[in-house]
Amino acid sequence: MSAPKDATPDTQAKHRAVLEALPFEDRADFEDAGRGFLGTLPEVEIRNAQGRVVWSLSDYAFLAAEAAPPTVNPSLWRQARLNLANGLFQVTDRIYQIRGFDISNMTLIEGETGVIVIDPLISTETARAGLELYYHHRGSAAGDGGDLQP
Repeated sequence: MSAPKDATPDTQAKHRAVLEALPFEDRADFEDAGRGFLGTLPEVEIRNAQGRVVWSLSDYAFLAAEAAPPTVNPSLWRQARLNLANGLFQVTDRIYQIRGFDISNMTLIEGETGVIVIDPLISTETARAGLELYYHHRGSAAGDGGDLQP
């Protein structure tokens, strides 16, 4: 397997132009991404019953660097970093989201007689971890008895 290639001078110039054109110093997007945060797991690594990892945020540790590498559009890098916000978030009254527990977000709506789940994530394990986090912070908020069977 050959080593990855560095960005061409043309690509690097285009990425510099993006950096100059957009207000990357404005951190409001990061504040918005964290709004409503209620809590998360100490480490987002979700395993199945056999112990196999089905989802791990550690795979995205490379995004800890604020500056994009020369091969990545700085705007796409910023978007990927914004997507690292993970855990349980209150969106508005009675509406919550689980973010960063897989490639989608689970939305939970507290109804009069139970919790409505929109997009239960990609696996039973990630759905269970999300629901457990929700119940840990919200309890049986909508009178649903806390049944964790996805």
